[in-house]
Amino acid sequence: MNSKLTDNAASVDKPAVSHKTSAPAPLSAPVSDPGPQYVRRAPIRSWFSTFMIMNLPIIGWIYLLILALRRKGDQRRDFAKAYLVYKLVFLVVALGILAVFLYFGLEMADNLLEYMEML
Repeated sequence: MNSKLTDNAASVDKPAVSHKTSAPAPLSAPVSDPGPQYVRRAPIRSWFSTFMIMNLPIIGWIYLLILALRRKGDQRRDFAKAYLVYKLVFLVVALGILAVFLYFGLEMADNLLEYMEML
């Protein structure tokens, strides 16, 4: 009787090994392919206005933030996110360069003024 219990327990713990080369059975019902997903393209005038507005100094940042946060499923939303990252990277780089030039430039300007006072 004990040997039957151990044989059954061993067969429960180990999955049945099949030497067939067929594909494994699906875990769920097959899902039908819905076909290609088409995204509605924005008209050219919409893209034109987007490029015109985003290049305005302060209004462009605000407009890109609105596009990035508001529109769902729109191509311009992803574009606005990417362009905001692009602008932020170059803003940080520009501020770093400006800080370096101000630090060394002010020192050189002070040296130049001291030299001019000696004349």
